[in-house]
Amino acid sequence: MRADSRGGRGGLAEAQRLADVVPVRHVAPGEVRKGPGEQQDSVLALVLMRAAIYLRQSLDAQEGIDRQRQRTSSIATARGYQIVKTYEDNASSATRSRVASQWGQLLADASNKEFEIVIAVDVDRLLRSITDLSELIKTGVKVLTVDGEIDLTTADGEFRASMLAAIARFEVRRKSERQKRANEARAKRGKRVGGRRAFGYEPDGVTVREPEAEALRKGYGMVAGQESVSAVARYWNGLGFTTGQNRRLSKEDKIAGKKPTPSQWTRSAVRDVLLNERNVGRMVYLGEVQAVAAEWRPVVDDDLFETVRSILLNPERQKPGRNPVGLLTGIALCGVCEGTVHAGGSARSGYRGYRCSGSTGHFARLAEPVEEYVHGIMVSRLADRDAKTLLQPSTSTGARQLRGEQGRLRERLEALAVEFADSDDDDAPLAVSQLKTATKRINERLTAIQAELADAGRIDLLGGLVNLGGSTTQEREAAVRDAWHKMPGERQRAVIRELLHIKLHPPGRGTRNFRPSTVAITWL
Repeated sequence: MRADSRGGRGGLAEAQRLADVVPVRHVAPGEVRKGPGEQQDSVLALVLMRAAIYLRQSLDAQEGIDRQRQRTSSIATARGYQIVKTYEDNASSATRSRVASQWGQLLADASNKEFEIVIAVDVDRLLRSITDLSELIKTGVKVLTVDGEIDLTTADGEFRASMLAAIARFEVRRKSERQKRANEARAKRGKRVGGRRAFGYEPDGVTVREPEAEALRKGYGMVAGQESVSAVARYWNGLGFTTGQNRRLSKEDKIAGKKPTPSQWTRSAVRDVLLNERNVGRMVYLGEVQAVAAEWRPVVDDDLFETVRSILLNPERQKPGRNPVGLLTGIALCGVCEGTVHAGGSARSGYRGYRCSGSTGHFARLAEPVEEYVHGIMVSRLADRDAKTLLQPSTSTGARQLRGEQGRLRERLEALAVEFADSDDDDAPLAVSQLKTATKRINERLTAIQAELADAGRIDLLGGLVNLGGSTTQEREAAVRDAWHKMPGERQRAVIRELLHIKLHPPGRGTRNFRPSTVAITWL
């Protein structure tokens, strides 16, 4: 059977038909074929198409991708297509966004007419939604699968592809619904429902990974001792732990072939981990704590967890400066205007100083003599025989009950806000004045509870500094001094903030020696 050598629409149609039934050999540019089949080979060379191969699977299994590559390459070779590019989406779920994947790059290249046909194992690997189909139709390319060819430029081809895409979408939705029902059933039994590996646990979500669990317990203790969440992040990073997620690569890094690296801990990431109730053996599913105990062993006890959660969720919690460089930064007050004291402003080059944050004209003085004086005051007081009076426990009914009341009051605040927002203006069940009154009372009680909890938390903060060994004042001071200077700077700042009220006064003109009278200290 021969094609019409006169060309035109009839010749091209016949050539296309021949391409579907006769093996096609790729003819390199400039190659001349001679012999009886010369005319047929010339026609077949006219219909040679550039093809792209698309490979995708949900799980990260290279053998699956390799099998897809072998099958798609075979069909491209059998048809004589020139494979110009291969797009591979390994471990790419059909339910996730595909914009930033190789699928997105395929659409861009197809729009630029870099190939005329895209080859996949089946339509499910290529199209998982009507949206995918619409985007592919816009490019004008054809689709070839192991099961057959679909011409998206025709009404029949578009109809077939739409039906297949709708079926694929139906299967995805049905699988998702089955998975949700299974997860809900597992959660109600206290079983793990999947997700990425939790810090402190092995990938099975049940077995405790002790090195991380110990670091997690230490992190809770640091926050309970009034150290910052940023300090916990630095501590975990210093131990070499990572979040388990990889840093996102920029487009330039991807083009350069760089591999993603594990992300280090940040303040927000640490906060999320410390507030995760799975750490106390609670099963939380879709934001709701399940009644049954979880199957995994907790890594911290309830009291420590609730103490830290109370601290982290306190809306009035003091937030230190981003990187306080002085012991008294943001803690001491100016003796002139009572503004906070910040680092800087020393008149002597190369020496740290303190200045008033409100006005540089109020004072500027060297930091080291002031800090040495405050260190000495703290050590002397904590070494006294009656230092245990600083550990005044709360006279309340108990920290656990306080935290329970605190949680109920916060829930009531949220409920009031929702009730007011949903009310009808004509017959509002909650007037503005009522809302203000109720909110004020709840906030006053929350402030009182937070004060009692902070008072009870002094034991955690100061417990390692009082009642240290020694029968003489000198021995006790030596023990306290050693413990004090081993403390991280942020912990020292927390103790000072808890116990002292400090005002720095101007040192006086021409004064070269440190005068303790210019540092006013009041014990709280």
